[in-house]
Amino acid sequence: MSYLMKGGVAAATVGTTATGAYVGSRYLTNTTSVSKHLTSSGYKLISSIKNPDHLKLQWKEEFKSDKASIKSLLNLKEDDDESKGGEALGKWCTSKLAEEYSDKVDGLENVKKYCVIKSIKDWLIRNGNKAILTENQDDNSKWEATYNKRKQAKTPRTQTGLAEAWPADSGTDKKDTDLPIIKRWCKEKNDSDFLAYEDTYSHVKDWCTESTNA
Repeated sequence: MSYLMKGGVAAATVGTTATGAYVGSRYLTNTTSVSKHLTSSGYKLISSIKNPDHLKLQWKEEFKSDKASIKSLLNLKEDDDESKGGEALGKWCTSKLAEEYSDKVDGLENVKKYCVIKSIKDWLIRNGNKAILTENQDDNSKWEATYNKRKQAKTPRTQTGLAEAWPADSGTDKKDTDLPIIKRWCKEKNDSDFLAYEDTYSHVKDWCTESTNA
């Protein structure tokens, strides 16, 4: 084999090796963002809300729900209002979600805590430690108290899928037929998303949690 041919083979070998090393290097360093990791793990990001007004409202409500902790996390001023706080939280989440994911990424738990859409169940707990009433007998009287409060307030029955209006005769009691329907509705909504632009959360809070004097 001539010197030139040997040189050509050697160059080709080096080129192939280099290409293989480059591809291997890219493969070995293949990374994913915090955003992609969370979505692939089943989380729904607040930033996935498409409507700008709805998104702005969601960030505002997220900020309001844990204002003191978020102000501390973001180093906000004490007099920063909820709109400014929501905007700052949105920017912080955008920055953190764009970071390269690892199980040691700084602030990951706070990203999960403040940058994802929560269920109505979790939102009830965050906002007042309430929980949806259960089918346990201990909750029977609580269901009745909540029902009676809605009846007294003439809260629209259609909010929970009940047909017809409240009876004109205040003495008429439809509780035995209404409560099973209400309980099913509450159970269905328990794990649905809390979306600030919808009324579902306030309806669940009114119909499905223990009645208070407020």
